[in-house]
Amino acid sequence: MAELADPAAAVEAFDRPMCEAPAGSACRTRGGKVAPKYHTPRFVLVPQLRTELEVRTPVEHGPGRVWQAGPRGEAMARSAAVPPTRVGYARCSTAQQDDDGGAAAT
Repeated sequence: MAELADPAAAVEAFDRPMCEAPAGSACRTRGGKVAPKYHTPRFVLVPQLRTELEVRTPVEHGPGRVWQAGPRGEAMARSAAVPPTRVGYARCSTAQQDDDGGAAAT
C-alpha cells in the first residue's frame, strides 16, 4: 500500500452524511465535538487506506473540542470502478458459553 503524506486530507475529500461533516472537515461525535478518529465508512473511500483500522484526527483539528466546519472543500464522487467496501463483525464463543452468549451450566 502506498503511504499517503496526509491521510486526513485524503479522507476529508469526501462528505460524511452520518455525522454531516462536509468535505474539508473532520468527523464529529454525536455530542458535537471533533471525533478523535474518522468514521470508517468515510476513510474506506480512499483506496490506499481501505486496509487501515483507523485514521486518527490530526491534533491541529482539535479532537475533543467543539466541532466547527472547516473551509468547504470540493467533495469527491465515489469512483464507479471501485466497489464499496463492506465492513462486518464476527464473534466466536468459547466452549464454556452456551448459544445465548452466557456461561454454560456446569
